[in-house]
Amino acid sequence: MLFSGRVLAAVILAWSFLKVLFARAFSRKSGLALFHENYDADRLPAVDPDERALMPRFSRCIACGRCDLGEASRIARSNGAYPGLMSVVLASSRSMPDHDAAALALDHVPDEVLAAKERECPTGVPFVELARFVRAKAALSRA
Repeated sequence: MLFSGRVLAAVILAWSFLKVLFARAFSRKSGLALFHENYDADRLPAVDPDERALMPRFSRCIACGRCDLGEASRIARSNGAYPGLMSVVLASSRSMPDHDAAALALDHVPDEVLAAKERECPTGVPFVELARFVRAKAALSRA
């Protein structure tokens, strides 16, 4: 073998770097176009920087169940589409391919109720913004 150890590692790293530079220089797709090519079939819409900044706030839920208080009648009327707000926040809203199911569930909860639940939430989960985000991404994945 011509190279060994650190020299071989440096040669492989340099070769890989050159391949990446060449591919980027002469590739026809990059950035958002490449993202769509790779992920549209998985129903994963892109997020813009403002949405990305909001996403950590959506993950504040500690599963205390306070947002489900008073939701029994709405859950019953939904015939299984709405399992309760805590379940929507912890499960279907966290996976973009499931946003269509989360949007259907959130159709059973008016924005006024979501705003009231925000005020009751001990960790400040922004339910109204979360619902808006989920509905927008569900519409994109259906399109």
